Amino acid sequence: MLRFINKNFISVGEDSINQQQVNQIEIRDNSKRAKLLLYVFYALIGITLLNILTGYNELRILKNAEMGFFVSESEAEFTDLMQGIAGLLGLIVYITSVVVFIMWFRRAYGNLHRMGISYLKNTESMAVWTWFVPFINLYKPFQIMSEIWLETQEKIKKLDAEYIIKSGTLLIALWWSLFLISGFLGRYVLQTSFKDETLEQLILHSEMSLYSDILEVPEALLVILIVLKISKMEVVLKEKVEASLESQSAD
Repeated sequence: MLRFINKNFISVGEDSINQQQVNQIEIRDNSKRAKLLLYVFYALIGITLLNILTGYNELRILKNAEMGFFVSESEAEFTDLMQGIAGLLGLIVYITSVVVFIMWFRRAYGNLHRMGISYLKNTESMAVWTWFVPFINLYKPFQIMSEIWLETQEKIKKLDAEYIIKSGTLLIALWWSLFLISGFLGRYVLQTSFKDETLEQLILHSEMSLYSDILEVPEALLVILIVLKISKMEVVLKEKVEASLESQSAD
């Protein structure tokens, strides 16, 4: 049976659209979380670009010093100040982006469970804690995102046989690869940030930090693209549900 609980909830039977079905579940609206996520990730891209500019300027000063060129104390202090401000803003926006992404991610995956899909490889709560468990966080989030992409479309296919399922393997794999690489670089930068003593070490640290920031831009853009596409799938699913409800009412 398919039935709207209210404007934010719908109930969907697992295998067929039949008002006699007693197996009803709720699909929670995820559009507001998706919209908030997009705003935050646009802000994250902006702050990251600022970090890239300040990081490049710091690297330029360090290399000038290495080559023996004069670097004024005021210029060095101003660069440190700008990097500190950009870094603090970046940290705040980054933490916010993690929170809103996981909120969206959990609800999107939880809706698969609420749609009655019994063969999913993970529980709803795993969409949260797998990000924080060593080794598991290297592959489980990728697996869950892939399930969200595919199974949302599979449910649409059950309601509309003409719907064409679109592959997201390459898109999701590219996002995950950039996430892992930038994550490794970020951890290296964090671990060495208080150990750099020589000019050469400072330059290496600055270069790694800059590379990490550069990778975060396409990574964030891919997150935006993936969320936009999955959100459109969720809208299509809702439309198909509404069409099925209208058809049942007419009968």
